[in-house]
Amino acid sequence: MASANDAELRRHGIRRVDLRGVKPGSRGWEEARAAVAASMEALGAVLVVHDALGPDLRRALFGRAVPEFFALPPDVKRGLVSGPINGYIGPRPYAPTYESVRAWETTNGGGVRNVGDLLWPHGRNPSFCDTVSTFATNMLGIQKRVGAMILEGLGVGQGSVVSHLDSLNYSVRVSRYGASEAAAATGYGKLMASHRDCTVLSVVVQHDVEGLELQAKDGSWLAVAPEPDTVAVIAGELLAVVTNGRVPACVHRVSAPGGRERLSAQFVSTPKDGHTVRPLDELVDGHHPPLYNPCDFDGYVHFRFVGDGRKLSDPLEAFCGVAKDE
Repeated sequence: MASANDAELRRHGIRRVDLRGVKPGSRGWEEARAAVAASMEALGAVLVVHDALGPDLRRALFGRAVPEFFALPPDVKRGLVSGPINGYIGPRPYAPTYESVRAWETTNGGGVRNVGDLLWPHGRNPSFCDTVSTFATNMLGIQKRVGAMILEGLGVGQGSVVSHLDSLNYSVRVSRYGASEAAAATGYGKLMASHRDCTVLSVVVQHDVEGLELQAKDGSWLAVAPEPDTVAVIAGELLAVVTNGRVPACVHRVSAPGGRERLSAQFVSTPKDGHTVRPLDELVDGHHPPLYNPCDFDGYVHFRFVGDGRKLSDPLEAFCGVAKDE
């Protein structure tokens, strides 16, 4: 069922696309592909209706696995810190109620089990590992279908689509936004400031409490309601590079009314280690000159989160954008 603000989202170009039963070559693929590509070109986001997260898996994820992780002692969670975007991220001045953990290489199960062994070395928690691994496997299908639809819809050949998808790693990030005193007092609070993800694609699953907001081209904010059968697929900065600017990195934030705790899960794609991202050949020609130089992912992450990029409003442009007079 469409949410109450669907008309407003659609007015700004964001589509809701039902991908249940839609596979390459199946009835409805071309129509769904056109809608996905158009939504992504408009604002770097699309809402996907799916059947990948049933009630039992949702309860196992948000009713047990995610709360069990965030209930661990702070020193145990901090032991997972591994670089600017990996492992555990705790509260920060600009996100004082936020904490999250990224379990990388999740689609083969091994990465999740490694994390589980670190968290519960003397009393392993197989249900945590199994739940997160199952969630990752189910979300992988959505990621790959949407990723293929975006590129095919832009006119990219099948060989390049397959090569792009094969170049990616996938990970799960689960997040907790604690109840904010300011939100409780005023009825509304900002839990995560506006930003762009440094990823290729992020599939965002909200649980019960609303909060995800997407920024429209006119600067207004569009709320995405939490619905059990719908996820928001958000373009990151690296998809902007791959599509030569055809798909913008989506600016988004998290706000929550009433000061309630909010949980979410993201299934994220990033380049494999050592892979350099560049605009696809089919999207570069005399009428569409390259907007980005080849982008080393590890180098960009360091620049954006540790180096001079922290001070910039558009670190991607500074790191690998093509100068206008080149």
